[in-house]
Amino acid sequence: MRVLLTMCVCCMVVGGLMAVNAQEAAWGTMTQWLAPIWEGDTMHGESVLFVQETPETRPKAALLFPAETIISVIQTYTGMQYVEGKDFALTEDKTGLVLPEGSRILSRTREELYPPKDSPNSYPAKRDSDRHMLFGEGHYFHDQQVEVTYTHKAGLWQERGAYVPAAATNELVKTRAKLSAREPVTVILLGDSISAGGNATGMNGAAPFVPSFGWLVAHGLRAQYGTPVTFKNFAVGGKATPWGIEVAPEIAKEKPDLAIIAFGMNDASGRLDTPVYLANTKTIMDSFRATNPDTEFILVATMTGNPEWTASSYEHYEAYREGLKTLAGPGVAVADMTSMWEELLKHKEYVSFTGNGVNHPNDMGHRLYAQVILALLH
Repeated sequence: MRVLLTMCVCCMVVGGLMAVNAQEAAWGTMTQWLAPIWEGDTMHGESVLFVQETPETRPKAALLFPAETIISVIQTYTGMQYVEGKDFALTEDKTGLVLPEGSRILSRTREELYPPKDSPNSYPAKRDSDRHMLFGEGHYFHDQQVEVTYTHKAGLWQERGAYVPAAATNELVKTRAKLSAREPVTVILLGDSISAGGNATGMNGAAPFVPSFGWLVAHGLRAQYGTPVTFKNFAVGGKATPWGIEVAPEIAKEKPDLAIIAFGMNDASGRLDTPVYLANTKTIMDSFRATNPDTEFILVATMTGNPEWTASSYEHYEAYREGLKTLAGPGVAVADMTSMWEELLKHKEYVSFTGNGVNHPNDMGHRLYAQVILALLH
């Protein structure tokens, strides 16, 4: 178990101004990163990847909301700002962008999204096909996506009946009380590669250095409440709830005020039965309670995998989400990223907000995770 503690991906105390390496210069934009997408009339840094359907059509990318005014279109890893009319244009219905001839913005053909077997940057397998999925770790997808900031009609998210996280006033009473009193708070995160920071640019050294969602949550709490927040991330890539049971007793010695438990992607890929997933989650929580009965929990219902990937199981994602809701109550709240991702897929292609092509979020995804979790503590 001693080895376990060396796996902690990141640890920080957010009391004074503290950051990591190149991320330090990026914290000035944290307010925009954490602005909930379901509020206001401005979308900050929505990620898109342009796709050309046929040689006869121009590359296009959908937007989450019909745009009123495009403020900026930026390739964040180079800092290049693109020019409306020269590099891009709004579609007639204002629900997306299209690239004119001569645009400097990178695009992919539909064919390139599904490479043949054994091709570079590919991963098996596309559902109902012998093709692979376009895949890449690090900032491979980030380098092909651009970020769009634009204004739109306020309230559209609510008009759609989309998921809006509510403050967990009755569930996270103790954590909220400590934060409001500006008392020091300890937060731990236990989960899989998504929680470990998979494909967040701050974790792989690419601009704009957006940290993983756990870091964003800790900084968001500090900014909102002005209190010291100790954050430790024990997430490890490739893991699922059975591993969480093994390591929870040792991690519980941290005696956190708040434990964020975020498994599900790998459990679903392995087709773990929902009752077993829920029993495992409850066992993990019981380990923390045995050490500190006052520990409270946020259970994260996972984002969904690429619907075209054979390992994705929407049946499991949705069953896990509904099951986690049955565990909610005093001391336990649920952050429903499953519903968030399902809403995104109604309006945009998966390649526009994926970090690796199959099962990781990009920067926008990590920001969404943080926005949903922070809303529970608002």
